[in-house]
Amino acid sequence: MEPHERISAKMSKFRPSLTLALKRLAEERRRQKLPVYDFGLGETKGELHEAIKQAGERAFHEQHTMYSDPAGMPELRQAVLKWLGQENAYGIDNVIISSGAKQSLFNTFLAICNPADCVLFDSAPWVSYQPLAVAAYAFPVQVIPRERHEQDLKIVPEDLERNLRMRPHAKLFLLNNPVNPTAQLYDQDEVNALLDVCVKHRIYFVYDRLYWRLVFDGRKFPEPRIDDRTRPWLIQIDGMSKNFRRTGGLRIGWAVAPDDTAKAMVNLQSHYTSGPATPTQVAAITAISQPYDQGLHDELQALRDLIQKESEGMPHTRVWPTPATFYSFWDVRACLGKRTPDGKTISSSDDVSEYLCTSSGVITASGTGFMQDGYLRLSFATPREDIVQGMAAAKDALGKLR
Repeated sequence: MEPHERISAKMSKFRPSLTLALKRLAEERRRQKLPVYDFGLGETKGELHEAIKQAGERAFHEQHTMYSDPAGMPELRQAVLKWLGQENAYGIDNVIISSGAKQSLFNTFLAICNPADCVLFDSAPWVSYQPLAVAAYAFPVQVIPRERHEQDLKIVPEDLERNLRMRPHAKLFLLNNPVNPTAQLYDQDEVNALLDVCVKHRIYFVYDRLYWRLVFDGRKFPEPRIDDRTRPWLIQIDGMSKNFRRTGGLRIGWAVAPDDTAKAMVNLQSHYTSGPATPTQVAAITAISQPYDQGLHDELQALRDLIQKESEGMPHTRVWPTPATFYSFWDVRACLGKRTPDGKTISSSDDVSEYLCTSSGVITASGTGFMQDGYLRLSFATPREDIVQGMAAAKDALGKLR
């Protein structure tokens, strides 16, 4: 057997997760005692809420460590509906608890896609969407807006319609809102207009709402319209990792789906994970059942204001507004073609990201991981002093490009 035959061909279609690689890079620089201003991995920090911690501890002490229902604990599924405010629209049989939102997305692709079916993504898809689709033997396609604005990569119904005419074998359209990486926020009318296109063409509208509590400046999260017409085609993805402090490693996510789709996801999950760990499900019940603590939201909004202030005048860079999430999205196309102090030509956003890291310890996520070369994503869920010092270091480094 030749070396290339030992690993499946589909694995050659994608590289390891960019964002998790950035976490390893930051840790390695810290071990080497090098400067680190970590704007890479999108991960909330701070102290785990005491009630969540105690719930997990109590689950172990009380030996809640046996298998649970492969769909997830009924109490947690009911809590999810209340958390989303959708108790009147769905029952618990429509909720599937998984080991993180990534698994909920993978369950979705596996449950509804046949080999070579097309899945459509927004114009700046999150790094794991394409690999998950490919692993499910689906064909991923990025929907590009026909009219592109200076600080906007949003698509409109006409863009989606155009792609569906060209790809009649499409099975779903996946929209992350608020958007990771761009921090854009599609409003209520925009969301429902795209949902209407999907219903018209009888394809699924998969709504990844993972950052839905982190919407700033008094805006409200745009809920999708749920009625008899849209319910058969709407799948919502959510989880623990972004809206609470320090919960990414709990690996709890969920999907809310139509009856037949939910049943298929549960059948699938019963064979390959048997459902997520019971103690973390117990912790999740506590997290989403108590009144939501706005402290994280307010802190991130203040950090958003800080990074916008400290990044003013960033050389060769256009910083986009951030109405939601905890990401600052930078247009660095003006850096391309310039040279670093040691004479290396910057030819991609990968080069910009590498230069910022090696020259000043500023760790960013290159836009190529989100299929948008010429951009950088920075997570500002980080200490204030790191933002102030990191922005100063980035200004100094980018100012040296010629």
